[in-house]
Amino acid sequence: MGRRSPLAHAPRPALRGRRQVHFDGAVKSVGQAPIVLATDASVSADKVGTGYLATTGETGLRAHDYPHYLTTPRARVVVTELRAVYWGLRRVLAAHPGRSVEVRVDNLDALELLHEWQRGGDRMPDGYETRLRSQGRRPSLVKLQMYAEYTPGLTFVHEKAHVGNPLNEAADSLAKLGLRSLRGRVPVTEIPRLVPLWASGALTEYRRGGDGG
Repeated sequence: MGRRSPLAHAPRPALRGRRQVHFDGAVKSVGQAPIVLATDASVSADKVGTGYLATTGETGLRAHDYPHYLTTPRARVVVTELRAVYWGLRRVLAAHPGRSVEVRVDNLDALELLHEWQRGGDRMPDGYETRLRSQGRRPSLVKLQMYAEYTPGLTFVHEKAHVGNPLNEAADSLAKLGLRSLRGRVPVTEIPRLVPLWASGALTEYRRGGDGG
């Protein structure tokens, strides 16, 4: 298990328009080991959002339309929670290869799948299609499955939601911010200002010991 994940690669920060909101950025790190990565999702009937924040400063959000017929409502939540983990891990593993990472997840169904994948399992959320996407791209959850199985020093732990942990609260807020922007309630142009502001505030609180425990 001494191999690096074969899928770690450099991030590509971007901000896109109305049917998909996408922003990746970085703020001042906390400076601790292992790296702690908090991820979260926000799901409505036809839209989903994800957010992540790492103690090394990587942060971001995504939101996009999600047709209701693709999966059941419960599976849609699990898929989106796992995608939040994927986007956060992709950034962190690219920026800090070889370092241990503790991923905190507040959805127990998603956490169960992550642990299965670490043991070599290949079960996916109900209704999730594993066929190649456009231009031959692997589905994000297939890539996450490979991260889980092949990346050394990677652990997935449960984080109880809404108990005041600043990292989890920030990831939740970022996911909801993405949805509000997609719905036109927050201007897309405000995202590059708000994400670093919220992430920096959460890491400052975390550094001061506000871990919610």
